[in-house]
Amino acid sequence: MVEQATENRCVGGSIPPLGTLKKMKLLSLLKLSIIVFSLTSCNNEKNFFPHDQNMVWNYEISLYSDYTGNTEIKRLTVTNVSTIIKGKVIEYAKVLSNGDIYTLQKEKFTDKLIRTTAFLKSSSAYDEPVRKVLIPSMSFVEESWITPSQLFITKGYQPPLRDFIPSTTFNLLYKIIKKDFNIKVKGKIYEDCLLIEGEGKSEFVADTRTGLIDVEIKSQEWICNGIGLVKEKRIESTKASAFGNRIYIRELLEVTK
Repeated sequence: MVEQATENRCVGGSIPPLGTLKKMKLLSLLKLSIIVFSLTSCNNEKNFFPHDQNMVWNYEISLYSDYTGNTEIKRLTVTNVSTIIKGKVIEYAKVLSNGDIYTLQKEKFTDKLIRTTAFLKSSSAYDEPVRKVLIPSMSFVEESWITPSQLFITKGYQPPLRDFIPSTTFNLLYKIIKKDFNIKVKGKIYEDCLLIEGEGKSEFVADTRTGLIDVEIKSQEWICNGIGLVKEKRIESTKASAFGNRIYIRELLEVTK
């Protein structure tokens, strides 16, 4: 019987032994599992920095000074005007309603978000490097990082320093404070968000009579999956009476995809 069975197997071609069949089944199941896992991972991939062309964000900006006690309210629109995909690199440009233009680069291999160029119509120029890594890990694997920054809202109010804007750079230490939560901004609820906070210190000379003036900087950014920035708060505070403290808040009113 054994010999006959062997002969029958040889007539129509070789039949793998029983152990080999089991191994083949296991390999097939393993390959299928890998494919399913890969598809699921791609579908569940988060995007905290959308690059879709023609995507538009409308924000409300408030700028408060404790020296004057007044709050300025403005509107700001941000539009993705172009998106170019080059293999593992995505380049896209943002145009702001105040005339500023930025180009950004998303590198899938390194997972970095990089600002490559900037044209500022609303102010003179950058003191910090124009090209810099904004986010070293867009999937936020890194819990903390350092990035160069500059003073943006500090301003003099008393003569002879009225309207004096200091020029100085420093490093901001960013940390991820909270992940996977919902936030309500301007009556709308945004899901799957994270909060990052930055802290830094700087100093500048406004007048030879005043000497060095210390500045403390605190930044908070709420970023949501598929939306991007929904809220930002930045405080630049000094103990100098001519400058005081200024608070900048940006809140998302609506987004159009």
